Amino acid sequence: MSAATTDPIWRAPRLPFSLTLALLLVLSVFLLSCETLGKVGEFLDSISDGAACTENFECLGGRCLTARAGYPGGYCTTLQCDKQGCSGFSSECFRTKIDNVEVAACYEMCRFDGSCRREAEGYACVVLEDVQVCLPPNATNATPQGAVGSGCTNDLQCGQGGTCLTNLFGGYCTRLGCDGSASCPTKSTCVTLNPDAAAADQVDGCLATCAADGDCRHGYACQTYQGSKVCVEADRVETKNPDGVDDGKTCVANVNCKGNTCIREAEGADGQMSFPGGYCTTRNCKDDTDCNGSSICISRERSTTCMASCAADSDCRTGYKCRAGIEGNKFCDSKVEYIAPDTTGANLFDIKCGASKALTFTVPAGAIGFYIAPFTSNSRPIKPTTMRLPNGSTLNIETEYKFHAINPLILESLAPILFPASNDARFSNGFGPGQYTLNVQSDSSSICYYMIPKMSAGTKLDVNIYLVGVPNLTAATAAANTNMKQVVQVMQSIYTSMNVQVRVANYVDPSKATIDNYSMLRDFGDIFGLVATSEAQGSTVDESLAVNVFLINDFAISEAPGLLGVSAGLPGMAGVHGNSGSGLVFSTASLGRDNATLGQTMAHEIGHFLGLRHTTEHQGAEHDPITDTPQCIYPNLGYLCSDAKNFMFPFSLGNDQRLTTPGQSFVVKRSPLVK
Repeated sequence: MSAATTDPIWRAPRLPFSLTLALLLVLSVFLLSCETLGKVGEFLDSISDGAACTENFECLGGRCLTARAGYPGGYCTTLQCDKQGCSGFSSECFRTKIDNVEVAACYEMCRFDGSCRREAEGYACVVLEDVQVCLPPNATNATPQGAVGSGCTNDLQCGQGGTCLTNLFGGYCTRLGCDGSASCPTKSTCVTLNPDAAAADQVDGCLATCAADGDCRHGYACQTYQGSKVCVEADRVETKNPDGVDDGKTCVANVNCKGNTCIREAEGADGQMSFPGGYCTTRNCKDDTDCNGSSICISRERSTTCMASCAADSDCRTGYKCRAGIEGNKFCDSKVEYIAPDTTGANLFDIKCGASKALTFTVPAGAIGFYIAPFTSNSRPIKPTTMRLPNGSTLNIETEYKFHAINPLILESLAPILFPASNDARFSNGFGPGQYTLNVQSDSSSICYYMIPKMSAGTKLDVNIYLVGVPNLTAATAAANTNMKQVVQVMQSIYTSMNVQVRVANYVDPSKATIDNYSMLRDFGDIFGLVATSEAQGSTVDESLAVNVFLINDFAISEAPGLLGVSAGLPGMAGVHGNSGSGLVFSTASLGRDNATLGQTMAHEIGHFLGLRHTTEHQGAEHDPITDTPQCIYPNLGYLCSDAKNFMFPFSLGNDQRLTTPGQSFVVKRSPLVK
């Protein structure tokens, strides 16, 4: 790969009048009727990067790589993509050579499962610059996707019988359960991943073999492990694109960024532009030293990424705001408008609003705990700070209860919190009957809250499943669908081990507008918009106390590739629907191919929504407040961690992470959603 040239090699030709007219005609029809949305998508796919072609004018990007050049059936691409970006919904820009000329060109990325749409023509998924792209045979000497040691975000990308170790840098394809090196594919060997564990708990897996560092992909080094030279994580990851710009700077493609990831700007369902101008980042950081410029390493769902640090909004680019992350450090993030609960008219949960920032409420006799949800009606930030208890003492939430004080960092204007959220003796019986005063910090003059007392430990959990553009699945067919049943059964089995019975109370077909806007999510902000479309599926308190699960077609979020599911809140907004904290979202890209992992992921994210933390947080900085969950110094060690098979471990290591503990059951049963 070569460095970028200052002047363009050539300009992509302008679209001819015939193609421009065709685009206008299709888009005009679309504007007249949303029924053509699918046809518009199909048409754009047929002219985007990676599509078949014979002439340049047939490609949206203006260049057709022909069969004569080694691309069977022709291959559309976009040149000068380092300046103008790629053409289409799923392609990436690389510096390469075409006709012996150094260029920046776009290649189509592989599907979620590591396959290519043109496999029948000889195209295969390979790993190029740590990105999975579809190329013809002999187009590059890149590693085939699925080979042991190749990068991945899910098990499907590792082929039949493969497992993706997401704890390792960029993911690592392996074969678990090997029995000697003869049982591993070529160029790999069998080792024990956790040699210090008891014999019955040891896990064997295949690692890529090597002779020198150059045999390993970026981020890995050739080291001796258990007598074999294998590719393992390097102690220090070198900057991917030294000539790129720092994290937080503008970009249109990965090649613009030192960290090799560009979060592209995208228009949300609300018409607002997220990450305007693009935003460079470095994914899979271990700590701040892996970041470029004045940026910091933060957790982003079940992964990490680097974001530009800040002290105030004025330190950030236009269209961005300075916000605090779960780790406590502040960073520049794309603006998100959070949707507050409706406070007009009657409601089932006695929502109270006023100017006071001291929220006084009474927990009734016999209660074993409570859930309280402070929020602002005008979407201004709010943060619980202290709480006066019935015995006159004061609990400092930001220090003594910080393990559950993270919603202000996730939802900003919504700050639900559960008491108790730990089985530790200090908290487990510390929130009984009496008068409490919760003090909150906010610049809003309209502070609202509702409180739900917990009278006894619950045993039943209801779930409403919304089907948002899931192919071949509707509310009428979902309950009988074999794949859907398998996903639900895995999720149910995990909660059954905690003596909680999960029931799918309703399958819901959302509005056509919701499906059109949210079936494919390209930005975290749209997650909050989607869950805000939730509605109570009945008029009683019991019917309202249900978890809203939104199943979408897929995520396409640059800073979190392979994302399977997200909980909007920890805990989420219980009982009150139609706001940015009232649900969870899951991709169904693996439905029918890896139902076990999807069911396991659903159980994990529902655990967050009910109030559970990861057993060990990213980078090992924090652990959950539960006394009987194992702890790990550094969760990136994967199977070396004693909590690796717990369903709340932060990384996916296959589909056997289903263990629970009595302490986790204690917390789940205190949620108002578990009845």
